[in-house]
Amino acid sequence: MTPDAIGINYEDIYAKTADNLQLHGWKLYSAGEAEVTLLFFHGNAENISTHFAGVYWLVDHGYDVYLFDYRGYGKSEGEAELDPIVDDMQLLIGRVLEDLPANNKLIIMGQSLGASLSIYSVAHSRYRDRIEALVSVAAFSDYHDIAQDALSSSWLLWLFQWPLSQTIDNTYSPVESVGKVAPVPIFIMHSQEDEIIPFYHAQSLYEAAGQPKQLITLDGGHNVAFSIDSNRQKLLSILQTLAED
Repeated sequence: MTPDAIGINYEDIYAKTADNLQLHGWKLYSAGEAEVTLLFFHGNAENISTHFAGVYWLVDHGYDVYLFDYRGYGKSEGEAELDPIVDDMQLLIGRVLEDLPANNKLIIMGQSLGASLSIYSVAHSRYRDRIEALVSVAAFSDYHDIAQDALSSSWLLWLFQWPLSQTIDNTYSPVESVGKVAPVPIFIMHSQEDEIIPFYHAQSLYEAAGQPKQLITLDGGHNVAFSIDSNRQKLLSILQTLAED
């Protein structure tokens, strides 16, 4: 599904990677004049044709939203590989900043895998002085820990959860990077009911983050955050505060 199916004004946008691949995304246009823009990095499953459902409603509140598919996802070219995807995220931040008027504020927002990648990307970004804030939704704190969580849920692999989890590449560990996000404000949003990524990941990230930071508890499960009105209101409260600063 494309955004126009639900009455959202949008356009296809593209970015060319360093290895000459084309990444595809959408810009969702605010119903009015936008002074704040969000760049949204989605989770691991599916692509922007489903993930835009988590952010399309923001256009009715005065926000433009950009979202791209990672290489190997949706209409983006290439293979889904972690190292180049991390490099691509810097490209995409720069691509959005090229479009923004000088007085427009950019907020990076990621969900699940996208949130974990966003923490690393903002912490190490050459554009940090142009990023107003980072909103992390249901991020995992560490690749070893989330692998161990997944393995421990299987009776077959339970005994092997620690040694197998240590084989996962942890180069981009969010908890090791989150302290470098400051002085960019970080808002860590997570539900205690999250059945995919346990709440302790949010607590670990919050403890390791520098100021300014805030931990916001959401309602509901992992994949339904912004289908719940109370969670939408919490996000809107953050965005309004940032817009007024």
